[in-house]
Amino acid sequence: MKIKITAKIAAVLWLSLLVSCSKNQSEQKPPKPVKVKAVEMSSLNTGVRYSASIRPAAQVDVAFKVGGYIEAIAQQRDASGQWRHLQAGDVVRQGTVLARVRQSDYVAQVNQARSQSGEARSALEANHSQLKETKAAVETARAEVHDAQAYFDRSTLDYERARILFSTESITKPDYDAAKAQYETAQAKLEAARGQLKSAEARIATSQAQIGAAESKIKTAEAATFSATIPLQDTQLRAPMSAVVIDRKIEIGSLVSQGVTAFVLADLTSVKAAFGVPDLALQGLKLGDTLKVATDALPGTEFSGHISRISPAADQNSRVFDVEVTIPNPEGRLKPGMIASLSVHEGAGTQASVPVVPLTAVTRSKENPNAYAVVVVEQSAGKQIARLRTVTLGESLGNAVVVTSGVREGEIVVTMGVTQVADGEAVQIVP
Repeated sequence: MKIKITAKIAAVLWLSLLVSCSKNQSEQKPPKPVKVKAVEMSSLNTGVRYSASIRPAAQVDVAFKVGGYIEAIAQQRDASGQWRHLQAGDVVRQGTVLARVRQSDYVAQVNQARSQSGEARSALEANHSQLKETKAAVETARAEVHDAQAYFDRSTLDYERARILFSTESITKPDYDAAKAQYETAQAKLEAARGQLKSAEARIATSQAQIGAAESKIKTAEAATFSATIPLQDTQLRAPMSAVVIDRKIEIGSLVSQGVTAFVLADLTSVKAAFGVPDLALQGLKLGDTLKVATDALPGTEFSGHISRISPAADQNSRVFDVEVTIPNPEGRLKPGMIASLSVHEGAGTQASVPVVPLTAVTRSKENPNAYAVVVVEQSAGKQIARLRTVTLGESLGNAVVVTSGVREGEIVVTMGVTQVADGEAVQIVP
């Protein structure tokens, strides 16, 4: 019995020795090197943050005014120097011919209109020649009327004298009859000459009317030629502005109809951040105000823009007012469709100082996987001990994050080696 007790005591002592050795080895474990940073205070704007969508400053759907088969699309060189058709992302200048439909049908219409115009001009020249001849005929007819009138006047005098002499039996009847016949012949010639003059003058009026009709036909033909030229010009689709190609919807040989979109172009030299605000926030906004805009796609980069539009009426469904912030984008870093965030003062707005820590100092909490924690370095018995502390995070500020609870200004947090340090473990701060 005594031997058994002694064996048990020996076993206990052996276990105690092992535990003691283990503790000594643990106590002698070297501290882990870490990098740290003191908790700093930062001014945080208490304005309300909104999510905004990036839109082009101007976007247009470019369509053909005429239909037809696509026979050409503008080309640009790719990165390897090879020519290729325009595609999304290419930059085009205002007036660039983007594409062209087959022109043969429209050229035929122009040629037909020009032919009609030529025929009308030829007819006009013929009418002018006819008018010239008719005017010459009028002059001849007037001369003949003048001569006939003179002859008639002489014949009338001779006849009157003969009639008086015949009544007094001073001349014979044959002489009287001859004077009378001469008078009647002169009268007939005068009437005939006047008829020819009247007919010639009528032909002048007819020629002038024909000239007017020919001139009208020329104007109609010229208008038809101009009208036919417009569709011919419209077979070329030109860029209405210098812009970036957002989309191309046509291919060589495809049949397009009038008004169908061929390209989508956007001016990205400046963009708009569009968001909605409730009516209570309108009092803190006015046209021209400068706002700072950030996007997760470009972390650490902040853009500045001014309010360019505030909707005068709220959306009937959402009951918010649309606001647009125009942002210069000369390098094209902001793309349409990006989600941005910005802070808006509701009322006067204030700034508060809050503690911030680097993003690299944040890790998951051991107690709650859905919570966050930081490792705080504390002094204990002349040693630097790591303490895992659960914190509540606020908004991010570039490469730092606001801590709303859990740490105080001046406390030391681990920024490198956070996941390698256990709670209560000794650490060594390295530069």
